[in-house]
Amino acid sequence: MTAGLIGLDCGTQHIRALLVDLHGATRALASRPTPTIAVAPGQAEHEPEALWQAVLAVLAEVAAAAPEIEVAGIACASMGEVCVLLDDADRPLGRSITWFDRRTEPDAALLAEEVGAGHLFAVTGMPVDPTLTLCKLLWQRRTDPAGFARARRMLNLADYIAFRLCGEAATDRSLASRTLLLDIGAGVWSDDLLARTGISAALLPPLRSSGACLGPVRADVLTATGLRGRPVVGVGGHDHVVGGFAAGAGRPGVLLDSIGTAEALLRTVVRPVLTEATRRFGFFQGVAALDARFAYVGAGINRAGGAIEWLCGLLGDRPRADLIAQAEATPIGSRGMLFLPHLAYATAPVVDVAARGAFLGLTTATDPGALFRAVLEGLAMEARLSVDAISALPGAGPPEEIRVIGGGARNTLLLRIKAAVYGCDLTVIDAPEATALGAALLGGIAASLWPDLATALGTIAQARRTIAPDPEWAACYATLFGEIYRRAYPDLAPLSHALTRFDAGAMTAKREENT
Repeated sequence: MTAGLIGLDCGTQHIRALLVDLHGATRALASRPTPTIAVAPGQAEHEPEALWQAVLAVLAEVAAAAPEIEVAGIACASMGEVCVLLDDADRPLGRSITWFDRRTEPDAALLAEEVGAGHLFAVTGMPVDPTLTLCKLLWQRRTDPAGFARARRMLNLADYIAFRLCGEAATDRSLASRTLLLDIGAGVWSDDLLARTGISAALLPPLRSSGACLGPVRADVLTATGLRGRPVVGVGGHDHVVGGFAAGAGRPGVLLDSIGTAEALLRTVVRPVLTEATRRFGFFQGVAALDARFAYVGAGINRAGGAIEWLCGLLGDRPRADLIAQAEATPIGSRGMLFLPHLAYATAPVVDVAARGAFLGLTTATDPGALFRAVLEGLAMEARLSVDAISALPGAGPPEEIRVIGGGARNTLLLRIKAAVYGCDLTVIDAPEATALGAALLGGIAASLWPDLATALGTIAQARRTIAPDPEWAACYATLFGEIYRRAYPDLAPLSHALTRFDAGAMTAKREENT
């Protein structure tokens, strides 16, 4: 028998299990669509039991695909703001709203007013974003006070899966950073914010380092999945951060560009950057801990890979290879067209929940290839706005290296555009499932196979490549970005706000008409 590790990645679109040997080589991979229930435009929910059944299914599939592997350790990474409330018998109290659900906007606004956005930032290093876990808890309490009163435990999604695997509850600081309840300087739950918001400290799980051992996988789970060996469960973390573990991005000076359904740009720093500029621009911050603690400043695009999928759906799900080929044949600048990727509002460095996406410069010459290239260019330039603003923060500075992971790293045209827009080399980590690999490494640390992440990374074999900027592309994009793209959002913002107000009024009138 051969020893192996499993990393679970519970993301917006898919739940994956990656089984690797102790050299990091993939022995089996299984995936299921993330069970999601659409409620209304921009609103969706997860049934916790359905999520757990999907995890059992992918675990059973990898176990069956590699019967020669004895699993030593398992850990889970997940999207950051999906939380599960459990009752006193550890049963889910109901569905969990998705991380991107907008029903929490009134709760976020009231939180900012009553507690103070400045005070919340000073404690957590975070802007008051409606997607964050605290806003979901306040929404739950407002909309279902009787149900919320029965809650005895709140677990982030990765923590819930680990709890179902082994029966022990804990969370790591990268997921805790997404709750708006972590004292980012001290690395502990904030008694002050708990008191101000009326959230019980007993509801929150203990804080542990990623890779800490929680305990053995339960016997009934081993029976249900067919997993071999005596695997232990390790504390996991936030999916983008765990992917960064696999990419070796957990050291100061590195910028991690993690491109999935959403895109995260995480600049590793020595300590949190609690400056007025950080708050004003709306950057999020977090801390993570393995054998040592580190901090990061970040920004994100809520629809990156999601914007590409959206366009492909509009174009009739044409073969992706055909669209890429057409986009490659399209001149730089997409024949004078620009895409503003605010499909799910604008994020740092200008947070605007009323912002809307746009195509500018449409003509009769616009074809699917030009649309596709414009989306890639818009995503790259939006990311450049964030990278420039982060680099200007005290204690940050320009990144020494940019490392790229995620599903978007498979899109070579996107990477070439990004390198040219950034004006620097990109180091692409060719681990197709970097997040799941990072989780597997945490499982190995939990199983005491390695003393720390550096040792683990030195043991596994990883392919990487460098994407250098094309000088001609870089010159053209410097003009497009500096003279046009930078102006797009501020010039369009008044129209976006007017359209948002108009849409809200039309929806209200429609509801009144139906009643």
